[in-house]
Amino acid sequence: MKSTLKAYFDLVKFRLTSTVVATSVFGYVLGCKFNSTDSSLTGFSWIVFAGVLVGGLFIVFGSNGLNQLLEKSQDSQMSRTQSRPVVEGRLSESQARIFSLFCGLFGIAVLLFTAPLLTTILGALSLVLYVFVYTPLKGVTPLAVMVGAIPGALPPLIGYTAATGVIDDAGIILFLVQFFWQFPHFWAIAWLLHEDYQKAGYWLLPSKGGRDKYSALQIVIYTIILIATSVMPVLYGMSDVWALTGLLPSGALFLFFAFKLHRSLEESDARKLLYTSFLYTPVVFVTYILF
Repeated sequence: MKSTLKAYFDLVKFRLTSTVVATSVFGYVLGCKFNSTDSSLTGFSWIVFAGVLVGGLFIVFGSNGLNQLLEKSQDSQMSRTQSRPVVEGRLSESQARIFSLFCGLFGIAVLLFTAPLLTTILGALSLVLYVFVYTPLKGVTPLAVMVGAIPGALPPLIGYTAATGVIDDAGIILFLVQFFWQFPHFWAIAWLLHEDYQKAGYWLLPSKGGRDKYSALQIVIYTIILIATSVMPVLYGMSDVWALTGLLPSGALFLFFAFKLHRSLEESDARKLLYTSFLYTPVVFVTYILF
């Protein structure tokens, strides 16, 4: 029983899922804040909050499981993914398919009964885009990173629409922050795992030269765009000017490591950039909440 539970735990990639769902929660809290006249959480509902949390969790569970099912052949060729449960046979394809579909459908149902219809549609769209568009494209074109950034950026918007029922300027900004963050984040991963990805036929860095100056330059450019996008809530009056005390230092640190990678092209600097990216979005979203 313990080994079976661990296999399902590995199938849904629980730790990764928790970080994705956290952005949905941030989005919901910010939706309540931005749409409250006194900047408090007067529109907060524990039922909707729980729906966003549980529904989002199971949708991502389903997405991750179906992704592993579709990528079984490629995963078996990469050192990083050879120990995944479907590859190792700890779970059969049938078990993975049934469990993943159940998780995805259950998550959508939870959103349907606890949140606005728009939120449910966005939740379902995130699963469809990730599993049936992004996953097949990974082996075809580096542009898959841009396509994958769309479902990856939907969680904060899903949380936001659960609070507001609409997609407005504030919701779009939250989406764009998460969208542009994914490029330096994912390219840092692709930098570290370039050879491993090539074993499976994936070329995910933006340059045909792989770990070259052009790829590093793209990381710098998208980091600058991300920082500019992150300060937009201050310019729109959604957050106080004091939010810059959190946004600017975190952005400067992120950009510092992006420039450092561009200068050195070393894997050690790509790793530092990756670790910095993990901290960036929580700092940004918490800053929006506080200010």
